[in-house]
Amino acid sequence: MKRKVQHVRFNELVPCRTAFVDTYNPGAEGKENFTIIGGGVSENSDQYVHIQETPGFNIGGAGQPAGCINSLHSHRTAEVFIIHTGSWRFFWGLKGADGDVVLDPGDLISLPTHMFRGFENLTPISATNENGYGFMFSVLGGDDSGGGVVWAPEVLEQARSNGLILVESGQLINTRNGETIPDGLLPVVPVAGDELNFYSRNTITDESKVVAPRPNDAIYCETELIGRNSNAVIGERPGFEVRRVQWGRGQGIPWYVPNMDVVLISNAGSVVLSNGKTLGSGDVAFIQAGEEEIGVKPLSEDVSELFIVTATDDPAGETRFLGEDTR
Repeated sequence: MKRKVQHVRFNELVPCRTAFVDTYNPGAEGKENFTIIGGGVSENSDQYVHIQETPGFNIGGAGQPAGCINSLHSHRTAEVFIIHTGSWRFFWGLKGADGDVVLDPGDLISLPTHMFRGFENLTPISATNENGYGFMFSVLGGDDSGGGVVWAPEVLEQARSNGLILVESGQLINTRNGETIPDGLLPVVPVAGDELNFYSRNTITDESKVVAPRPNDAIYCETELIGRNSNAVIGERPGFEVRRVQWGRGQGIPWYVPNMDVVLISNAGSVVLSNGKTLGSGDVAFIQAGEEEIGVKPLSEDVSELFIVTATDDPAGETRFLGEDTR
């Protein structure tokens, strides 16, 4: 029986440039948000969703010009980023000053829930990339992404002064366009006091606990990056597992898709599925469970890299660590 395969081409991704309340805040202008699988956490009802159904998690994307910042925020479910292009700095803490790390293409970072985090595109401007644009994929735990985003207080306050108000229904009110808050709705109240201190309970003290760098050697390898097994690079149980398959130049060793709902993210090079579909760099495929055997082989003479995401029966919500291994 043939398995249902849905795919989204990187060059056909539809961005939303007004997805969040910090859209007009200085330093945040120009960022793009993508919802590839599932509705994600966009606060704009006009956000385009490429594949509505979810396999137990959401796949999204963030694209930004050089110097653009995604403001401090927190999530109630797991958030994992896979760097596709560019150089990115992640920072965290109540004021974003607890620590930071810079990641490059092929690197992965897993961020704890209930911890303010932000990120900035550091990609150099060049003749071939005039605005230093960079892109990364995101994986959000849960089918409904846990109820959206919690913003640092100063982000909401600054947004209001710049014409955007987030109300309790999750709707954005753009006062620049003459919009007013509908009757019966109230603006989101910034977290404060004990509730604000709650967001300091999780932090990152050891980058190796949350970062999985791309291997240097261009050889065939399969690595469990996030999962319950003892050999996983990051020992977490966020409601999904992530593996990486990498092929070196000219290698043709096949990898076989397991009999379950699987998302494939082609992060570098090109691969071909045994059912005839090809995935170029940046393409995403959602393959639903079935008995049909589907193999994957590289097409590119360069290094090919595939990230595989599968759901687990672990809770997708507040199961995250305080620096300890959760396997």
